Amino acid sequence: MALIGLTTGFHRCIAHNQIQLPSIIEGFVLWVGTISSACSPLSWAGIHRMHHAYADTELDPHSPKYKKWYEILFSTYRVKYIPRKFIKDLYENPRVMFFHKNRLLVFTITYIIAYVISPILLVFFILLLPTSFICYGLLNLLAHDDDGALNKWWINLFAPLESNHNDHHAK
Repeated sequence: MALIGLTTGFHRCIAHNQIQLPSIIEGFVLWVGTISSACSPLSWAGIHRMHHAYADTELDPHSPKYKKWYEILFSTYRVKYIPRKFIKDLYENPRVMFFHKNRLLVFTITYIIAYVISPILLVFFILLLPTSFICYGLLNLLAHDDDGALNKWWINLFAPLESNHNDHHAK
């Protein structure tokens, strides 16, 4: 699920504009990303863009050099302010803004529908959050060292398609 929502939706489609999806598919991946991350696509993309702009400096929102390891691993770091320059283009995307403004409603409705369908499905959605937090926390923690971003093939084991982190930063 995180591969669809976070890697494809939030990361490649929204934060980097690397892929263009039909509106209905974009809406689906944004829904999956929202329920996988507990973060709106607007906030996630802004934080990610800040990470690229300020990689491995004190301004990097999740730099292992400047944040505590457990804040990164469990994705508990906080960004108090995302400069508008990082997200102003996203204000024009109605799907991004819908999920930004209605993320709690989306969570609530998704969890209610999941429970009605099957309590096991609800458990799956509940477990999706900590799993996504930890997997992307591991990516942010282990794909950087004191010299910067790293390429490590085994990162794909917990963060699919994200192992070439140094190459990604070089773009």
